[in-house]
Amino acid sequence: MKRYFFLLLILGFYSASSQDIIVTNASDTINCKITKVTNSYIDFSIFDKSGILLVSDRIQTSRVKHFEYGQSQTENQQPSTPTIKKEDRFVLEEFEPSMVRLALSTGYTYQFGGYRGWPSSYRKQLQSLWNVGGEFHFFLSENVGVGAKYNYTFTKADADLDPNIYGISSIRDEEIRFSYAAISLMYRDFLYDDQIMHYFISGGLIQYKTDGLIDGDQFYESGDTFGVVLGIVYDFLLTENFGIGVGAEVNIARLSEIEKDGRTIPTDFSLTRVDLTLGMRFLK
Repeated sequence: MKRYFFLLLILGFYSASSQDIIVTNASDTINCKITKVTNSYIDFSIFDKSGILLVSDRIQTSRVKHFEYGQSQTENQQPSTPTIKKEDRFVLEEFEPSMVRLALSTGYTYQFGGYRGWPSSYRKQLQSLWNVGGEFHFFLSENVGVGAKYNYTFTKADADLDPNIYGISSIRDEEIRFSYAAISLMYRDFLYDDQIMHYFISGGLIQYKTDGLIDGDQFYESGDTFGVVLGIVYDFLLTENFGIGVGAEVNIARLSEIEKDGRTIPTDFSLTRVDLTLGMRFLK
């Protein structure tokens, strides 16, 4: 509500008779010209006494107690009043945001740790991955939703090594995979009726698998652990039920043991990473 307080300060210096009025749920009054009314927002403009535009803004209808239309003083001072039925002028339609959100995304992943001691050229291959995934959320209210999240992260690597240092001379056709399945809690903030910011936290199971050839011999190792993800996502809606979005999230996890060649080996393997994603959004 800070920006609306700023608008009220402007109105303390500039006033014009016969303006439209918006009264907020906090009982603040905005003297303005209403330019558009939708289910989600009321667009309005504020002019000074000479008709110069000072501010153009919008307010969520869920934050408005009621609004009234005034009479224009001159035709060229302010925009004409939008057409609206007289019986609807003091009634706001209920704000009904989508209750279901399905997101399908792909993008780039950078893993911060887990491969200390290996040559930098090999380590860079292991730490740069691609990700694909999806998430489903059901919103219990306008802002808070619960759901499930899954993503799959993968890459390939090869390396020629000094056997005097590493005890092996080559790694070929290595495939590294991580999967993450979790439950999620999400909060969304409506910037505009077609732009939404989402903030979420999730927690679930991370599974790690890798296999390939070491000096021509097959090897395989795996492990699993609990991970926590913190993320932020921006969605832009192209229609009421479809949009696109970008996101960034941090996955925090650590492996304490791995299964290798049928043996359990203690380890201290950091799986902490950052995911950058781009994808489609389906709303209902």
